[in-house]
Amino acid sequence: MTFIRRFHLGLLCLLVLPGLPAAAEVASNVLRQEIGMVDGWKFQRGPDARASEMTFNDAAWESIALPHTWNARDGEDGGGDYFRGDGWYRRKFRVESGWVGRRVFLQFDGASRSAEVFLNGQRLGEHRGGFARFRFDVTTALNLSGDNILAVRVNNRSGDNMIPVSADYTFFGGLYRAVSLVATAPVHIDLLDYASPGVYVRPWAVSETAAQLDVSVKLANDQTAAASVRVRVTVTDANGQIVSSGETGAALEPLAREEARLHLAIAKPHLWNAQADPYLYQVRTELLEQGKVRDGVVVPLGLRYYSVDAAKGFFLNGHYLDLHGVNRHQDRPGQGWAIGEKEEREDFALIEDMGATFVRQSHYQQSQSWNDLGDQRGMVMWAELAYVNDVRDNREFCENAKEQLRELIRQNYHHPAICFWSIGNETFVRDPKAMPADANDRLLRELAPVVREEDPTRLSTYASNGNVTEPRAGATDVVGFNHYFGWYHGAAEEFANWADEQHALRQDLRIGMSEYGAGANITQHEEPLKKPEPNGQWHPEEWQAHYHEVYWSALAARPWMWSKLVWCMFDFASDGRNEGGTPGINDKGLVTADRKTRKDAFYFYQANWSAQPVLHIASRRFSVRTQPKTPVKVYANAETVELFVNGVTQGRQIGKRGVFVWSEIILTQGENRIEARATRAGQELKDECRWAYQPVYEPATPIK
Repeated sequence: MTFIRRFHLGLLCLLVLPGLPAAAEVASNVLRQEIGMVDGWKFQRGPDARASEMTFNDAAWESIALPHTWNARDGEDGGGDYFRGDGWYRRKFRVESGWVGRRVFLQFDGASRSAEVFLNGQRLGEHRGGFARFRFDVTTALNLSGDNILAVRVNNRSGDNMIPVSADYTFFGGLYRAVSLVATAPVHIDLLDYASPGVYVRPWAVSETAAQLDVSVKLANDQTAAASVRVRVTVTDANGQIVSSGETGAALEPLAREEARLHLAIAKPHLWNAQADPYLYQVRTELLEQGKVRDGVVVPLGLRYYSVDAAKGFFLNGHYLDLHGVNRHQDRPGQGWAIGEKEEREDFALIEDMGATFVRQSHYQQSQSWNDLGDQRGMVMWAELAYVNDVRDNREFCENAKEQLRELIRQNYHHPAICFWSIGNETFVRDPKAMPADANDRLLRELAPVVREEDPTRLSTYASNGNVTEPRAGATDVVGFNHYFGWYHGAAEEFANWADEQHALRQDLRIGMSEYGAGANITQHEEPLKKPEPNGQWHPEEWQAHYHEVYWSALAARPWMWSKLVWCMFDFASDGRNEGGTPGINDKGLVTADRKTRKDAFYFYQANWSAQPVLHIASRRFSVRTQPKTPVKVYANAETVELFVNGVTQGRQIGKRGVFVWSEIILTQGENRIEARATRAGQELKDECRWAYQPVYEPATPIK
């Protein structure tokens, strides 16, 4: 199927797909058009020296639709042996003559990890980076009177002086986000400005009484004649009422790029206040030539001000906001990264349901639709550059990292949900003998100023697995730490002392937690608990729950920690892993990879974070017991919970941070009905499960 996005007024055409009739002639008042290229693709995995040629016969190739990845199966089955190399995509299409005289761009929303693009045998260029949108001007290569052949070579191998070199997740290869054609007038808002919207609205001096806006509009004249244009910017509120507007002129030389700037002000702005009130304005930017609108772009605007205090934490619009939430990977079983808005909305709803206020987009740029949800639903976001693990000490690697950082910022500048730009995660020099030991620190010191240059309104951050005394901890405005006491090292109870020591050592440093977590397989259970081996095959669900109880108790008591982020929301693909009985999967998620099962730790956080009534009996999947005595744990946000076993009350308990425990319950042989009851805000709550007690009898020792 094909989708057509309308930009302002006008009739649309014009992509003719196989089996579909030609659209009507384009009207004179048509503005920008975007036409999706979803179906009709042919795919082959592996290299092919002739695949870019127009006359190449791709009839034997696989027929596919986008989004697509070639690692949907082998990228999550373990062994670390998933296919890394070339994948070729080809597509035939026709464009009607109504596009004569227009400028046409080919847009890719995501191709992993590099993409070399050919149209009608002509090489358009290469994009190096697996997560950002990119565009090519295809006007001169486009055939307006016949067939066009688009060929794309995508490659997902490591190396090539491009970030990331390696990471603890699968690099799913393919065209895993949308591809489309975009048509504009020859004079237009620039589409080649790092594939951004071309419009930047920078709020400053925002308060409850007023907000100042500096608007920058990137302009492009792709014709051989000079042009005189007007740029009109209109800000409307949620009801469509104009609250501010302005207009300016610009003279464009032939084949030139220019920038138009305007200043606007809004009196008594309605502030974007996270989940309490995610209020959005709209900014409509129009380009006029000879009195007619030739191009237009609409971006959301959320007006807010925020700060991070080293001693007090995060403040939004002058009020403390506890930023607690999760890290999120975007893959799905059997789909990899080739997901759509349906899957993203399901992910977002699960995170909201748990009561999170904050999401870290680990460890790469995520989709525009994901950030749209953040804007609309009031979820504060940490957006991250895909600089993970290894550094390469050369100029090409450094420039690629900067390029991807600029893409991340410019493409997502208009999202008020994003408050932090991260320049990397747990980066290091793998072999100090091969390069200077400070290579990573030097690169971080180059990346942080890029954030300030591109966007002085937001804070830079970094996720470190070190400590506050290291140079990388002070490279950015604020810093997060990834530490797994009680999993990879030590005991979970050690975390609180570590945090206080770090805070005491650098009282000027704004410290947060960017990762903490433990694995859990929902089919593995034990009582009493013993610390599992992280890389072993035994990851009982009960240990993960215990771990998070200990960590959250420490984090909740330390509001000066500006971020509190669980690793992670969903189990995800990491094909090189083999642990917890699930090869190819990192099982630290609070929800299983298929999104069907919420682990016990999910309900623990829901009981602490959510305003909705919560009552959940933990270890419910530990359904066969071999000992008659067992503790029973319940997660709830009620004041008291009463427990019943086989209809007999076991008394009421007062919880602590959402945890209610009956330390010694006697089970009867056979099936036992475990039931919890509570009342919250006048609502009766009930949860129950069944446990079977089956004693293990030792065979009698024969008498000799």
